[in-house]
Amino acid sequence: MIRFVLASLAALFALAPRAAAAQADGVQVSLSSALVKLGEPVGIFVRVEGDVTVRFGTFPDVTGLEFSDPVRSGTQRSVSYDTRGRPVVKQRTTYQIRVRPEGLGTYTIPPIPIEVDGALRSYPDEPMVLEVVADIEASRLLLFERESVPEVIYEGEPYTLDLRFGWDRTRNFADAELQLPWWDRQDGVIELEAPASQRGAYRVPVRPGRQEAEVEDLGDVRRGPQSFKVFRLRRRFVATRPGTVEFGRSLFRFYETVGRSGGVFSSGQTRALVAPIEPFSIEVRPVPEEGRPIEWTGAVGDLSVSREVLRRDVDLGDVVELEVRWTGDGNLEFFDAPDLGRVDAFRGFRVLAVDDEKRPDERVVTYDLVPLDPKLDAIPPVPLPVFDTREERYVSLETEPVPIRVTVPEGAADDPFGPEDESDLPPDAIRDIVARPSERSATGVVSQGPGAAAGAIALVLALAGWIGLRRAVRRRGDPASVEERRRRGALGRLAADARGAGGPAELSRALELFLARRTGEPEEAWIGRGHLRDFVDVEVSDSLESEYARLRADLDRAVFGGEGTADLGPNRLVRFGRAAAQEGLR
Repeated sequence: MIRFVLASLAALFALAPRAAAAQADGVQVSLSSALVKLGEPVGIFVRVEGDVTVRFGTFPDVTGLEFSDPVRSGTQRSVSYDTRGRPVVKQRTTYQIRVRPEGLGTYTIPPIPIEVDGALRSYPDEPMVLEVVADIEASRLLLFERESVPEVIYEGEPYTLDLRFGWDRTRNFADAELQLPWWDRQDGVIELEAPASQRGAYRVPVRPGRQEAEVEDLGDVRRGPQSFKVFRLRRRFVATRPGTVEFGRSLFRFYETVGRSGGVFSSGQTRALVAPIEPFSIEVRPVPEEGRPIEWTGAVGDLSVSREVLRRDVDLGDVVELEVRWTGDGNLEFFDAPDLGRVDAFRGFRVLAVDDEKRPDERVVTYDLVPLDPKLDAIPPVPLPVFDTREERYVSLETEPVPIRVTVPEGAADDPFGPEDESDLPPDAIRDIVARPSERSATGVVSQGPGAAAGAIALVLALAGWIGLRRAVRRRGDPASVEERRRRGALGRLAADARGAGGPAELSRALELFLARRTGEPEEAWIGRGHLRDFVDVEVSDSLESEYARLRADLDRAVFGGEGTADLGPNRLVRFGRAAAQEGLR
């Protein structure tokens, strides 16, 4: 019965659009609590982002409610730093409007007219609903509690909010909902994706707004002599800037069936019971500047690292896949992975590609490394500077070194990649003719080799044979030619160009240069091409064609329209390049 009701509620509220948590122009308006006991204080909070001029219009007339004049309750300024160390200043001003209800009942408050820098609008988008009741205590019949949260955290440090709610097993369930005034209405906070083990199988309505939340069924929970049917709502957040994260009074509203049922499809009359969780807050401190390493890329938390290499015995020029895995309680999704091309210890390796996979409970980065020196005997540690929130200081988190053996195959060149440009090729030279003094035999007769004419004839024949062989090989595609070396090195060049790109325009050029190197066409020929087919000499799969079309469209929108997407970055280009190379794009 309970599962059916919760599933039905989920389907009902999934059809309704989600209420906007914040306006696009940075103004938030919300009630301090959607349900209060008669006589308790209640108010409307107006939060405005930025250093702007704010004027309030005429308040709506709501029978039974009195509104005070808006009072400026405070201004909060914060300074944070982006990954490049540039300061970002943010300001938020809060206004409070006290509301006095005359009696019990449900009051609908229309949007409030507010003028921000000369632009007049009404906030919020939907009316606010305030319910005033005589008593909201139901501690003997309901369970509503939360796990403790830290009082103080650092910017970038994640935290988990764990709420448990339920009802006495002897009560007749009719309906249930959560009233969470802070739901999707907090500033400077990003919700993280929960691990699969923490995702709920059921949904429950959340007020205010037409929303729903996933919850877990914990079954029966004993509290003394009573047995409660309990569910859990767990959400994980990360604070993106200093300040205070506030949680207003949270309510669990349970409806039970009372009286006799009026028929098969009638549940009779219902009575509402309410259990509260009192307001609380979390202080968010800035990550300190003192002691911050230059190489720090934003990692915050209590993290650990491990590494794995499946293949340790490689030939010079072969690829070694180094998988680095970070786990723990930290902002795993938000820091930049170490760029091994900038780490001195990896000077003996070439980084071909980087695959960065972000998961709810771990961060896995796979580096494609090519050893360039046969004397290498280990993959060095991968360092990651982290601000450790437990020790409150910066630490260097490093992997264990990986022993490897590099073998030089017979006939291998000094540089397994070869020069990339014609200008890097060594000048033509004849190196096989070496002048040696003649040798005198035991009889005193000078022993000489073939005469000068014979040597010249042999040299001409050798050169002619070499030229003919080279022409035959080139007709089949010479693997040592400049073009082929450029083609083989295109993926590594793409990874390097994409990592060093300063924006969408440079990412777009990196893609065009990669396609030019793979196909032999001029770089300019790939500007604006929306598809691969008809321009390459191989069969292109539907998946590769579709990914290229999406990638090209996203790049063009970002370059010419300023409409960037969340996944438009170096890793996406490298993934496309690897797929194109696997299909033999040329």
